[in-house]
Amino acid sequence: MNNVNLVSHSKDPVITFASQEWTALQERFGLIPGQHPETPIHIDIWDAITLQTDAPHMQEALSKPGLMQDSYYIEILPERIILSGASPRAVLYAVYETYRQALGIHWIYPGENPAVSAPEKAQVMESEPSASENESGNPTKSRSLVTPLFKRRGFVIENLYDPAYIVDMVDWMAKNRANEIFFTFTLWDKIKDVAGPEIVKRGLELTLGGHSMKFFLKPQEADTSLSADHPYTAKQQLDYADLSWQETVFDQIAAYCREVPGLTRVSLWPEDLPAKQDGAFLEQYLAFTDRLANHLRLALPQLEVEHIAYNAGLAWDMLERSHVSGAKQADTLLAYWGRDYRHPIDSAPAGDDQRAIGALQDWLQEVHRHERTLTVFEYYSDHFMFSPLFPSIPSTIAADITFYQSIGVDGMTNLIVPCPGYPDYPWKWATGMNSYVFSRAVWGDDLAHILDDYYLYYQEEDRDLAQTWMQAIERHVTSVTAWNIPLFPGRVVDTARISEQEERRPQVSALLQEMNEELRKAYGSPSEALANSQAGTYIRHLITLSEQLESAWRGDAAAE
Repeated sequence: MNNVNLVSHSKDPVITFASQEWTALQERFGLIPGQHPETPIHIDIWDAITLQTDAPHMQEALSKPGLMQDSYYIEILPERIILSGASPRAVLYAVYETYRQALGIHWIYPGENPAVSAPEKAQVMESEPSASENESGNPTKSRSLVTPLFKRRGFVIENLYDPAYIVDMVDWMAKNRANEIFFTFTLWDKIKDVAGPEIVKRGLELTLGGHSMKFFLKPQEADTSLSADHPYTAKQQLDYADLSWQETVFDQIAAYCREVPGLTRVSLWPEDLPAKQDGAFLEQYLAFTDRLANHLRLALPQLEVEHIAYNAGLAWDMLERSHVSGAKQADTLLAYWGRDYRHPIDSAPAGDDQRAIGALQDWLQEVHRHERTLTVFEYYSDHFMFSPLFPSIPSTIAADITFYQSIGVDGMTNLIVPCPGYPDYPWKWATGMNSYVFSRAVWGDDLAHILDDYYLYYQEEDRDLAQTWMQAIERHVTSVTAWNIPLFPGRVVDTARISEQEERRPQVSALLQEMNEELRKAYGSPSEALANSQAGTYIRHLITLSEQLESAWRGDAAAE
């Protein structure tokens, strides 16, 4: 066992956990280059570090503009190591990032062992000549100050009751510098005892809400929706113009939220279907959210409240603001369902996608006028919208993030929706590449660098073929998303609805035939290990399913 000379006087539980994680990493992977057993390691927030040791370079770095709550600072010198941040959570990020940069430790998939590469150069803010270098030529003296592109970088889980997976996700999120996890009230109530302590000790933000008004209004129906095959089970929209039920529900929400440790935000949404309230629905819903915010502020002054702007059932009047004034007491979450993910959002040719960008930019202007924040809700890991023909889309994700940051979006979340009905398909694994790219890209990491790290997951002799697979999937499987709006409420995989789309049979059939042919070409001759891996199962699932669906769309009655 390696000795660890930790210097931290903090009693904050997240910093205590960060110190424990450093010790565990050192015991497992050894000392980082330039570290000696007696090297003092200062692990604490910035203000505390300045009291513990003389750190002029850190103080100079912290004078730079644009720092956020999750900004962190790493200083590696022969005489000391500083792992610090603006918040306890940022200190934890600094611990993990030091091992990623110094020893090439990469946490690619939740619950799995990390991939290990040659050490990489840190994002060096300032380097000094070094008397010694490690075997890879990296300087053992380095300083880096790292700030994310967005204040909020989260994952949303609505209807997945899988406590073990959720705990693995919480651990993975912290290691990949995500800072928020979002559950419905219904799901949280079932997993809180298992997931809650893991979230708190990592300092992650917790949001509760989503499509879960039934948790307070009709609890039995809420339990049913949690076990549904898809999250869209509502039959009637809420009447936000009716004030008679709202104060009672506000009291229920406040009472429940008081008992949730570490709760950051409530984000309650309408039911997931179009509104039919004479065009006034959005205005009434925003007024409801402002009333909720005012009510909760009395009981829980630090709790944030958020509303959603979302084209439920492709209803534009639930996404576009039009003449409606934005919420004054609540932040905004914008979710556009049905886009064509073959293209980054800012270069999408489809008229609906361009219209959605206009809605986003209009909301941004209005939200910032009220000094509130706007978060974009994305579907990169959603097996309902993407369907069991699920594509890995790293290029689109990275380009989207660059665009969203450039126009002033404050945060991003990524939705995870399960894939029931395919017991041999590793759907959790299939979402992993998109989730990994998302978690890295929201920090401004270069896509080529992210992908280099991702493919370390595979054995060296399998990496080229694995990359060929993923590139073919991105090029050809993503084309299915172009049909989300034209086929709505059906999808390409919903064979029971093919009879409603007779005129589209030839186009969809041709798309699926091309997809199947290209995936078969890409499959090649994998090693036994790669063929038997989850990646092998994933691509064979896509090959088999695209063939079955092509037959159904072509008109083979036995396949429908």
